[in-house]
Formats: sequence, structure tokens, C-alpha cells
Amino acid sequence: MLDSAQNRSSIIKAFPKLKDDKSFKIVDKANPNYNCIAWAANVTDCWWANIPKNERPKVTLDGVKIDWPFEVEDEFSISALVQIFTSLKFIECENWEYEEGFKKIAFYKKGNNATHAARQLTYGKHKGIWSSKLGGSFLIHHETPHTIESIIYGKPVLYMKQNMR
Repeated sequence: MLDSAQNRSSIIKAFPKLKDDKSFKIVDKANPNYNCIAWAANVTDCWWANIPKNERPKVTLDGVKIDWPFEVEDEFSISALVQIFTSLKFIECENWEYEEGFKKIAFYKKGNNATHAARQLTYGKHKGIWSSKLGGSFLIHHETPHTIESIIYGKPVLYMKQNMR
């Protein structure tokens, strides 16, 4: 079963704050075809990674498409992520709290390295809940960007929003 005690336990081991998160749920199986950065942009058929321009796109032996589909530097940094999402009509904002009519994303950093992106859901019973693709692993829901702070991802350091109207 997808949202089993065993699967939840392995995720909580990596992200301990999820233990008390009432919205924590595993919502999709492991999938190596996309990652958190692509997920934040609603892309589920490409793994976004900072590969050099002359090597884009790349397809791995198992058929996974890897791309860094924007004219930004081939570095995985908060600055590069801001450039990518600015080109998708996101603007920086002050916080992670839900705003009607906007889709929000959070970028995480550990030390000097960008590590993760999460997105806020904007529909139905999930309105205001956050969603994260955990690398090639599960897709989860969580209450706030802070409940997946960890030694793996570090902390959310920047928020952006996109007008959906």
C-alpha cells in the first residue's frame, strides 16, 4: 500500500518534523522521471538538472529525459532557480501562507547549496497544502514548507508566487 506505515516511517526518518504533520500523506509512488524542481513547475515528464547547455536535453539509458530547459547558468543555485521561475511568471513573495488566486513555491538551501523546491496546492480539499517530490522517490503532501526542513534539504529560504488569474 502506498501510504503504508513502512513507507511513512522511512520518510519520517529522513524528515522528522513530518511525524506531527496532520497533512502528511504519500500521494504517488516513486517515479524517477521527474524531480522536485520540475514538480514545482507542474512538469512530470522531465528531470530538471543543471547540465551544460551543449548537453541539453539528455536521455539516460533507462529513458529518463534530463534537461535544464531555460537560458540560465548551469548551476544548481537559488539564483538560477529564481531566474527559471521568473521566466515562468513567478515573482518573489514574503511568505508561504496561502493567498487566493496565487500558486506558491518554496526553495530550500543547505549551506551554500540549493537543495529542493516544494509547491503549494491550490484546489479542492488540498487548497493551501504543500506538495514535494522527494527526488526519484515518492510525491508527498505536507502542511507547511517547514515540516520538511531537515539535514537533507536544509530550510526554505525563498518563496515565489504566480498569479493564476
